[in-house]
Amino acid sequence: MMGFQHSGSSTTLLYIETEDFKLYIIGKAENKKFNAINANINIEAHLCVDTCCERIIKTINESGELDINESNSMRPSFFEDGNYQLIVEKFNNDSITIYHSDKEIRESIITIGNNYYGSFSFNGDIGHSTFRIRKNNKEILTLTVEIFLSKVDYLKDYKEILNEVNEEISSLVFDFLGKTFQQATLKDVSKQTGVEFTEILLGIYDKFEKALNLIEKHPKHGVLNKENIKNIDKVKRVSRSSANYIRKHSNLLQQSDNGFIEINSNKYIPLKVIENKKVTTIDIYENQYVKYIIKTIIHRVRNIKENILRLYGIENNYYISLNNFENRLIKHQNGFFKDISDLHGKRSMSLVFKMSFGYREIFYYYMMLKKGLDISEGLYNITPKKLWNLYEIWCYLKLHKLLKELGFTTLKNGIIEAKDNGITLSLTRNKESKITYCNSTGKNLELWYNKAYSHLPTTNQRPDTVLCLRNMDRSDRIYIFDAKYRLSVDRNSAIGPMEEDINVMHRYRDAIVSELDDSLQFKYNTFGAYVMFPYSNESEFIKHRYYKSIEKVNIGAFPMLPGSTSLIKNHLCKIVSESYIESTTKLPTYEVEDDYPRFKNTNVMIANISNKQHLEAYKQNKFFHIPSNKLSNVRLGVEYIAFYQSKNSFGDTSGIYYYAKIKEVRKYKRKDCSELPVLRGNEEQDYLRFELEEIFSVGPIKTVEYGVELITYTTLYLLKNAETLHELHFKNRLEIELYKVLKEICADKKTRIIRRTEYFLVGGVKIEILNGKKVRIEDEVVEWGEIREKVSYYLECKRDKNK
Repeated sequence: MMGFQHSGSSTTLLYIETEDFKLYIIGKAENKKFNAINANINIEAHLCVDTCCERIIKTINESGELDINESNSMRPSFFEDGNYQLIVEKFNNDSITIYHSDKEIRESIITIGNNYYGSFSFNGDIGHSTFRIRKNNKEILTLTVEIFLSKVDYLKDYKEILNEVNEEISSLVFDFLGKTFQQATLKDVSKQTGVEFTEILLGIYDKFEKALNLIEKHPKHGVLNKENIKNIDKVKRVSRSSANYIRKHSNLLQQSDNGFIEINSNKYIPLKVIENKKVTTIDIYENQYVKYIIKTIIHRVRNIKENILRLYGIENNYYISLNNFENRLIKHQNGFFKDISDLHGKRSMSLVFKMSFGYREIFYYYMMLKKGLDISEGLYNITPKKLWNLYEIWCYLKLHKLLKELGFTTLKNGIIEAKDNGITLSLTRNKESKITYCNSTGKNLELWYNKAYSHLPTTNQRPDTVLCLRNMDRSDRIYIFDAKYRLSVDRNSAIGPMEEDINVMHRYRDAIVSELDDSLQFKYNTFGAYVMFPYSNESEFIKHRYYKSIEKVNIGAFPMLPGSTSLIKNHLCKIVSESYIESTTKLPTYEVEDDYPRFKNTNVMIANISNKQHLEAYKQNKFFHIPSNKLSNVRLGVEYIAFYQSKNSFGDTSGIYYYAKIKEVRKYKRKDCSELPVLRGNEEQDYLRFELEEIFSVGPIKTVEYGVELITYTTLYLLKNAETLHELHFKNRLEIELYKVLKEICADKKTRIIRRTEYFLVGGVKIEILNGKKVRIEDEVVEWGEIREKVSYYLECKRDKNK
């Protein structure tokens, strides 16, 4: 036996001895991750050994030794990710079986000689876990231990994850119902879940009470066998329990020739026996459950009323409505349901709630209301004990909430479904779901759950969460967020994601590509890929290499737990505010020559269009012309022309919307243009005429602080992907990186950025890129990492000077 006790760093964690057997559970005495997160301090684990036999119980102490334990607690020793061995040594040849509800644990236990041995893990289950030992088919001992989380705070984070998932699902259901029933979103209550619950209750209460009335008029009932002690002459049906009763009350026997009980050749008849009488009752499980529903709703209504009363007073319309609902529900509770017992224990749902009128409707409406009450009873098809699954869903819903906080509103909710038995959450394994969004600037997003990518050059991919930025005519941008409920503690005690999970992010980016139309080449669709893992110390994690790698290659990790989502929120803000061109700077580049068509090949001429009449003529007749004294000849290499619509002439539709390929260029007199009227005295003026091929839509590329004075040049790549006129003048990737930094500074300082040919102006401060990734700010040369600090300094100097 002792050979089992020290397997590597394993030791005996729990020892039980009875008259029939010895039981050992062996595993590692310490859990590195549990200790590293430093959250589960001074916590005890539940322990229950239930047996009618004499027993000795020993548990491991802080010194790693076994001590006698007569209490109902022990040192935390069992964890979701631990590996354990169970050994039972029998003292006799009686038949013993060991039962556990988890099939894998149960089937791992095998017989070796006269002993039993099992090697298992708890498969991510948490909370109480019970082993049952039976001898000759009779249960002789039950052992219940507590399984701890190794990666999050057992008492805090786990409950908060449950609450936040419930809260967010409530919000989604409310939004779903609002669109279904065309209800308005109300904001009169501080707690959003209270508003959601109230709105759902307002929408369904009359139907709910109608179903209650139907139950009270036609309740389901059951038949009970009721036993009473009666005189034998008044009993219709004698219970089998009478025999035991008579044995204990022999004084009730009376000697009689008609007696049917014979003792020592004398006949007796009992004066009293137990009568078995069948009684009809409405105090059955189904009615108890309806009473439970009523009490639950009353409790919830009272909580919301207290919040309203504290913030808005008794005259609030919602308070009045909820008070009315509460009084009506109390009448039902104190009326028909007064003599119905309270619900005890858990049972599977009966067919009554699926088929019977009244009960079916009550259950349906309760499911709708439950979306604002509690997740832990499993109505979302989530098993809370499987925390890896719950964590994955929480991460998805948290991203949804963060996008809403960044100003995105839900256009279509694809994860809430209405079915016959109520409203359900469709976030299940291997099933695609998505929510679509739009913000005030017209940006469109999709947040996918379990998005499947097939028909790829290598293998199919299915990441947990995909954020897709829809860019109309431009290429879409994909960002992968993969929830991994595991973490790594390195030799320096630094906590981060598992290295293999980071490698998966590289795989996603390399694998999820799209085929170019005009070649056999592929292009990247995935612009960034990130692991989300359970860790709360964000200030510590920003020092980690997997956080710093995001800035370098846009692959890395974010800690994600309740209250610890600021890093990922900031990154989401950066992603959705970046233009397509800005976001491409982090994509892998294999050759310097790749940047030539992007920044150097200025083959597009941008021309300022004088008015709407000219634009329509150019589009309809596929040409453009300009006086030759303003443009004597076309720059070498120009193949395309883009039309710039100025603010002065086009107002809200200013910017670049159209471009075309140049077919030929020739000179002619202005009088030879039949498509546009000529001004008197201008007939003989020389013009340069561009004959165009098909005219295409682009952008729109929006005007910023200034437009195009007359003629300027850019590349076709920049034209097709730019969102503002600033971006048409980028010269390289370094300039894009500088522009991104300056945009953030301008947002913080509430100033604007102006793009000049060779430099930028931010609030009057001049910033110019130099060779070697250095920047000149005003007259000071600074390193790249000093840009924010120095620009802020010179902005303050400018403001002080202006004062």
